[in-house]
Amino acid sequence: MPYLKTEASKIKLVDLQPTFSQEESKRLREESAFLWNLFEKGKGIELPSLPSLQKIFDGAQKRGFLLPGEVFQIGLWIMTSLELRDILKNSPFLSLSRLSDELSLLLERIKELFDLERKEIKDSASYQLRIIRRKKRLLEEEIFLKLEDLKDKYYKLGYLQEPIYLQREGRYVLPVKPEYKNKVKGILQGLSQSGATVFVEPFSLIHMTNELEELVWQEEREVSRILKELTEELFSFQESFFKLEEFMVSLDLAIARVELGRTYRGILPDEEKASELFIEEGFHPSLFFRAQEKEKPYPVTNNYLLREALMITGPNLGGKTVTLKTIGISVLMAQNGFLLPAKKAQIPYFKKLLVDLGDEQNLWEGESSFSAHLKNLKRILDLADKESLVLLDEPGRGTNPEEGALLVWAIIEGILEKGAKVIMTTHSHILKVLASQRKEFSFATVEFNRKTFSPTYRLLYNYLGDSHAFELARRVGLSESLIKRARDLLLDKDYFNLQDRYAQNIEAIENLKKDWEEKVRLLKEEREELSKFKKELEKKYERAMEKLFGEWQREFRTFLEQLASAKSSKRAHREFQKFLEERHLPRIFEERSFQEGEKVFVKCFGKEGTILKIKDKTALVLSGQMKLEVPLQELRREDIKNPPKPRYSATLSHPPSCSKEKIHLLGEEVESALNLLERKLNRCFLEGKDQLLVIHGHGTGKLRQAIRDYLKVHPLVKAYEEAPSYEGGSGATLVYLHKKN
Repeated sequence: MPYLKTEASKIKLVDLQPTFSQEESKRLREESAFLWNLFEKGKGIELPSLPSLQKIFDGAQKRGFLLPGEVFQIGLWIMTSLELRDILKNSPFLSLSRLSDELSLLLERIKELFDLERKEIKDSASYQLRIIRRKKRLLEEEIFLKLEDLKDKYYKLGYLQEPIYLQREGRYVLPVKPEYKNKVKGILQGLSQSGATVFVEPFSLIHMTNELEELVWQEEREVSRILKELTEELFSFQESFFKLEEFMVSLDLAIARVELGRTYRGILPDEEKASELFIEEGFHPSLFFRAQEKEKPYPVTNNYLLREALMITGPNLGGKTVTLKTIGISVLMAQNGFLLPAKKAQIPYFKKLLVDLGDEQNLWEGESSFSAHLKNLKRILDLADKESLVLLDEPGRGTNPEEGALLVWAIIEGILEKGAKVIMTTHSHILKVLASQRKEFSFATVEFNRKTFSPTYRLLYNYLGDSHAFELARRVGLSESLIKRARDLLLDKDYFNLQDRYAQNIEAIENLKKDWEEKVRLLKEEREELSKFKKELEKKYERAMEKLFGEWQREFRTFLEQLASAKSSKRAHREFQKFLEERHLPRIFEERSFQEGEKVFVKCFGKEGTILKIKDKTALVLSGQMKLEVPLQELRREDIKNPPKPRYSATLSHPPSCSKEKIHLLGEEVESALNLLERKLNRCFLEGKDQLLVIHGHGTGKLRQAIRDYLKVHPLVKAYEEAPSYEGGSGATLVYLHKKN
């Protein structure tokens, strides 16, 4: 019980039974999951040691009042719940959080009367107690002053053994030498064990000591009265305290479950509803703690898989029964909120766990092992249903092997027909043969090293294992002649011939497995090489595209210079299309099939009109009283009812001069920034924008200077200047572009 902090939790743990209620199981899991997340975030909960509230109230009821120490413990319970209140909000322990709110006022009442640090009633608890304690302190000071004077006086005279005073049975005395006992006036209160010291109470202190004892008695009576009143108040909340203890016990047990699981790095099973049991790299927790105690490495881990039925075979001491127990305890741990010692797990819900393990011989009842075993199997058969997990360790033992095996198999068939899941271990050849004829059964064996003739404790699936009795006999030193004789006496020779062929097939499968693993390894290497080759090609492609784009950029810049000198927009359009066609680039302005007399929408002017004439990819459009000559790409049939906002007025041949674009180049490298700027300048020119705000920031000034040097020689740039202060000042440049003809 090293993880439990409350006395009630330790008492409950003794009689704690596993739950098979799905609702209770869900609650326990949610508690553990909540605390696990807290621990993972470094917010673990540390409870103080808390005594049983049930015992405290039982004791107080017998004596009539609570003792000061018990009042302190009750206060500690309430303070602990209040400290946990915020942590446990919106958690599975919400009831504990709510109850602490109810008891918070009671804690204030306790603090009014009780000093929790000194564990005693305060002087201010009542007026009478304050007066009594004040008189008591004054009288004690007077007594101590008097004792100091008497001690110094008699020690100087040589009457005392030591310069001290003592208290015996509530009376203050001086340690006097026997020969001077008559020199110190007072009452003899006793002798030391050796007789070398006489304890004398001076006459001058007797009256004061009597008065002090009277005050002590009055104080005790007043404290008892206050405690009785406080006890009555606390007893009125008795049920709330018992609920608090119940909730705190749940919290304490949940913390213990999580802390236990963290020692072996456990996990919570997956939440989805599972039809199959699967545990990845699991082990029995007892093996872990035994290994830890003996400072040995982690126990052997195994994968456990159960669909409908599983038969586990193999030699003695190979781990068959441990496998059975590991699966069984994992199911119980999962359903009771424990962390599983595994890497990953998926555990179905089982309403019943029915087990037959070990030897149930009852000498007192005169019952044989097989009889007890058979009774247990009957009980399992009667109770089994589709929500049951049945664990059978070597069923059919203790009687004639053939009869026992066949009888057990009939029972197993009955269990399977009821829909229960079954895991069994066996050495019986008959049961192996019968199980191989049922589709529900899968098989596993505990691995046996034929070279060392020792078990490895690893579980191998899809294998039927042997007991290896002859190998073990050879290892312990039995002669080969005896072993051969035993083989010859086997009645079921056909089975062993079949087993030999099975072993040969297994060996062939192992060889195929090795070949397959080698091919997989080669394929992985080839895949890695192809991946490297692909990355190299991608890099080459990127470099080639960068080079090509650079060439296109230079050519396009030259073209723009030529375009700027074009005398008409028609000619500029033709030149641009020709530029694209020479480089096998997609045409930007696609022809549209319009007809004379067709109603259209002119996008650049935002006007509706009728086509009067079409010639050389341009159209003459009548819009109101105006005739407009526009490129075909500026016409649109759709959206006439809801035309887009015009890019510029019908009375203007160019965009308005106030149109302004922005580009942010903060943080860019010089080369990257100039590439982005070039694209933006071209786009602004084609869209008819005449101003561009370039935001480059201050920094070292290198980027700003590079941009302005670039703008100085750019053919599309009319002028540039430092941006106004409200638009960035020296951290930005305002560019004025040539207008499109």
